[in-house]
Amino acid sequence: MTKNIAAPEQRRDPRTVVGVTLDLRVAGEASARRRGRITDLSRGGMTFETDALLEEGMTLHLKMPQALEIRGEVRHAGTSASGRRRYGVRFHKIGLVPTN
Repeated sequence: MTKNIAAPEQRRDPRTVVGVTLDLRVAGEASARRRGRITDLSRGGMTFETDALLEEGMTLHLKMPQALEIRGEVRHAGTSASGRRRYGVRFHKIGLVPTN
């Protein structure tokens, strides 16, 4: 009899399921902003889906509609059940966008 053994959880902080849209830009690229949707979020990182092609180790600049900007690093890449690209990001810096 074969048992299914799940891999142990390696995250430090629990993730919360969310469905927030974000804009993203790859550090060092002057290209247009791309869009994505956050699927889960924690204090130290998140998972999001996008049509953009990213690579592990890339530094991203992420902006959420709530005037929140995040700089983070792509740590994992894969594909979601919907066929969109799915990325795990570790946060480096989080800050509020100044409003005038």
